[in-house]
Amino acid sequence: MGEAIPAREAEEAVSADAFRLLRADIISGALQAGSRLRFIELQARYGIGTSPLREALSRLAADRLVLQEINRGFRVPPISLADFEDIARLRIELESQAIEAAVRAGDEAWEEGIVLAHHRLRRLGRQEAAPEEDAVPEEWELRHRAFHNALIAACGSPWTLHFCAVLHDQFDRYRRLAGRDPVAQVHLAQQHEELLDAAIVRDAARAGRVLADHIDGTRRAVVERLKRIE
Repeated sequence: MGEAIPAREAEEAVSADAFRLLRADIISGALQAGSRLRFIELQARYGIGTSPLREALSRLAADRLVLQEINRGFRVPPISLADFEDIARLRIELESQAIEAAVRAGDEAWEEGIVLAHHRLRRLGRQEAAPEEDAVPEEWELRHRAFHNALIAACGSPWTLHFCAVLHDQFDRYRRLAGRDPVAQVHLAQQHEELLDAAIVRDAARAGRVLADHIDGTRRAVVERLKRIE
């Protein structure tokens, strides 16, 4: 077989690509809330066959980023303020516990990871200074998520990290639909500095409080903007 990639491994790679592309487009809103996910359209959009697309959609359905309806196929979940409030509540509860555990248990490598992630986020500039009509750069989204992931990375529970990631995906779908709130963003950006400081000085209780307020502040801004959109 030489250096040829086994067929199954190649299929898994294509399925992983399909999952990554679909997930990104659902969270960003490129695939609109409530829209049908028809295979012929997805094949044309991504250049990927039906089998890996079906596998990717099933994985996304397990995390509720996609709805699978009997005899009706797949679709993007609709928007619901009640759903978002539930997601935010659970995210605050779980992520606050996770950062407190990480601050208590994190080693020097964890601390360095937070500092680096924060530095990379700040290098892109202050997003609240950008014009309202401009979309937040995708690179900022990636670095913002990386910083939040770094904060809880040392919590010691793979299941907690998994559920935090699922809730963060769901939360971001609503946040990105609502768009940027420049006024709220000023305070939220300052809280990134506070989270870094609390982690470095190993103040677990403060880190938990700041992160809870950070998520809840975003929740309030998103709810306010979504009410105006409806």
